[in-house]
Amino acid sequence: MNVTGIGRVIFWAGGSLWIGTAYSPSDLHAHHAMQFSMGLSAPLELKSGASGEWSSYSGALVQSDAQHAFRAPGKTIAHIFCEPESVVGRRLAQRFSGMGIIPVPSHEADPIAASLRVAYDAGAPDEDLEQIALDGLFALAGMTAAQVTDARVSRAIAHIRERLADELTLQDMADSVGLSAGRFRHLFATVSGIPFRVFLLWARLNRALELGFGGTAWTEAAHLTRFADSAHLSRTCRRMYGIAPSSIRPEVTNTVTALRA
Repeated sequence: MNVTGIGRVIFWAGGSLWIGTAYSPSDLHAHHAMQFSMGLSAPLELKSGASGEWSSYSGALVQSDAQHAFRAPGKTIAHIFCEPESVVGRRLAQRFSGMGIIPVPSHEADPIAASLRVAYDAGAPDEDLEQIALDGLFALAGMTAAQVTDARVSRAIAHIRERLADELTLQDMADSVGLSAGRFRHLFATVSGIPFRVFLLWARLNRALELGFGGTAWTEAAHLTRFADSAHLSRTCRRMYGIAPSSIRPEVTNTVTALRA
């Protein structure tokens, strides 16, 4: 597969930021994650479905599982991915209702794009870019980002990160923090903004991508995060992000953090 872009990839459980220079147009694809796309140096083009026409956007929201393609040769762009089952994902879907590609008003998209461009050009640390991206998502959803504050959920998240190669069940996590499975399920989703099983999948996928982008062999990265093999990892990446890991050449990766509600 041709490399479609080069840049920085910054992960959190429930989403990620892919920012850099676009090369080749993407293939027509769909993915589970919602996608907020911006042209940082100039508008990018998106089309919906095989028969759709290319349209120019300063910012657009691509709904979950919507077939689309993008192109912005030589331009700096940013894609922010978001789990649709998260609190912010559901709010975005409600606000930008419709099918396929939804334009984001320029007065909302442009400030986010400008902040990302300034930080990216300045070589800002991953944490700063992540915060800008998350603040932007929450602003579009009409929400305010908050830190994970419940100590039990924080301990569970730390436990998950330490044991991504192990089988982790809801009951295991509930036992580790002294709660019933039902109470833990509700508390985790309420505090983190994302269901436990979804959080675990994102944590494993994003960690595997971090390892692979960092130089670890893809088969080893898959095994370290409980994927059967590199093909299983690649299929999961395509399902969640609509792209094969080999089609982007990243500069830097970041550790997985929680999608804050």
